[in-house]
Amino acid sequence: MNVTSTLSRRRFGQLAAGIAAAATLAKPAILRAQGADVVKMGWFNTTTVSAQIAHVLMRTDIAARNGLRMNMIQLNASPAVNEAIVSNAADVGTLSDFAAVTTMAVGAPVTTIASQARFRSAVLVTKKSGITDVAGLKGKQVYGTFGITAFQNAQEAMIKAGLTPGRDMTFVNVGPAELADAVGAQRIDAFFTYDPFVSFFENAGFAQVISENLTPVIVLTANNRFFKDRPEVAERFLLANSQALYFASQNHDLVNGWFRSLEPAKNIPEAVLEKASGYDPAWNAKAPTDIKAALSDEQVNKLNQLAEWGVEAKLLPRLPDVSKFVDTTIAGKVDAAFAAQNFDPKTVKIVG
Repeated sequence: MNVTSTLSRRRFGQLAAGIAAAATLAKPAILRAQGADVVKMGWFNTTTVSAQIAHVLMRTDIAARNGLRMNMIQLNASPAVNEAIVSNAADVGTLSDFAAVTTMAVGAPVTTIASQARFRSAVLVTKKSGITDVAGLKGKQVYGTFGITAFQNAQEAMIKAGLTPGRDMTFVNVGPAELADAVGAQRIDAFFTYDPFVSFFENAGFAQVISENLTPVIVLTANNRFFKDRPEVAERFLLANSQALYFASQNHDLVNGWFRSLEPAKNIPEAVLEKASGYDPAWNAKAPTDIKAALSDEQVNKLNQLAEWGVEAKLLPRLPDVSKFVDTTIAGKVDAAFAAQNFDPKTVKIVG
C-alpha cells in the first residue's frame, strides 16, 4: 500500500509540518466600521476545532459584534506562532500545550490565557505488524517526532504497560513526511502522532490505535503587551472565541468546508476531519454552558507534567514555574458571561 493513494507524501508533509502561508491571508479580517480594536491572531490550519474557530472569526460577524477587527495571521504551526507572539507580531496565538510550556521555559513575556480546543494523540501499529497492544511493542522501535505532546503521551503509555523506553523498546525520531512514507509502505511496526493524522491513518486502513490520549489541548497564549495592557480587549476577544466555537459546534458542514478550503488541509477527507474534531467534547456542544475558556486544574497540572518531562528529556533549558505564566482569570469571567448570554448562532452573519 502507498500513502500516495489517498494523500501524497508532499501533501502529508505539508499538512503535518503546517506549511501554510507565513503571512496574512488574502481575506484576513472581518470588515466592519472604523474604531474597532485590532487583534492580531497567529494560527495554523492543521489542528482540528482550533482551526475551525479561526475560520469562524475570519468569515463571520462575530468579531465585529464584539468591537474587534481580527487580523488573522496563518503561520506554519506552533514554533512560528510562538515566535510571532514573543516578538509582538501577534497579540495572541494558538499553541499546543507543550509549545506553550516552551515559552515558559525561556521566560518569554507571554501568558497562557485560555483553553481553546482539545485533540487526540495516539500510539498506532501498522496492519502488517500483527501487534495488538502496547505490551506487544517489547523489543520494537516506535517512530515519531520528538519534542511534541504526542511523544510524552507515547512514553507515558509505554511506562503504564510496564515497558521502559531505551531498554524494553526504543523511540526513533523521524519527520512527518518520512513517517507518512514508512507507514504507507508498511516498513515500520509502530509510531505515534496526533489528530487529524491519527484519524487519517485509521481511515486509510494503514494502521490501528493501540493507545490513545485525549488530554492534549490547544491553548491561547498572548503577548503581555496585549493581555496585561489591554485586558478589556482580551476579554472581548475571548468572548468572541467562545462564540465562534459554539457557532462551529452547530455548523459542522459549513466550518469543515472552510477548513478544507485552504492549504495545507485541502486533501483531508471530510470524514477524517469530522472524526478528529469529535474528540473535543465542545465540538458537539448542546448549549453555551458546554463551552469553557478557562483552563481546568487538570489541564494546568498537565502543563506542569509536560514541563517536568521536557526538562527530563532535555527538550527544555530549565523547569519553568507554570503558575507564573498561566492566568485564566479573564477566561473565567468570560465563561460566566457566555453562559448567561443566551447567544444564538443562527443570528450570526457570514461575511467572507
